[in-house]
Amino acid sequence: MADLTDSESTNRLIKLLMMLPAPYAEDTFAPFWDRVAQDLQVQTTYVTEKISVHLRLLLREEDSFRHRERLASYALSFFGKASDQLIMSIAYEVNTGAPDDTAGRLWVQELRNAAFAVMEECFPEERVHQAVASWARLDR
Repeated sequence: MADLTDSESTNRLIKLLMMLPAPYAEDTFAPFWDRVAQDLQVQTTYVTEKISVHLRLLLREEDSFRHRERLASYALSFFGKASDQLIMSIAYEVNTGAPDDTAGRLWVQELRNAAFAVMEECFPEERVHQAVASWARLDR
């Protein structure tokens, strides 16, 4: 896969998300996203739009840090604490015919790692330097 952004962590997060069915490709994929929404107790369009809008803006706006961070944040929010039923649905999508939920559990863990790496990457350096100065009391 060609790099979509200049961030290895962001590209990894995108690839993981793209392992799931595309919500707008065919009506047959709607049940997966309905299960995600049901797991979160929100509308299906809320989930699919939050992912798609930040993905679209990220890819169009010269790799904006804001949209990287938002995509990662929503990915964690939607999948970070997936129920056992959703994990089994994910397992089926990423490893069709899977006899158990192992692939789903691994996918969720990899998504957590990738999303957090993106969030860490987007954390402002200025804030890190200010915090270090405060903790080390360099300003005194």
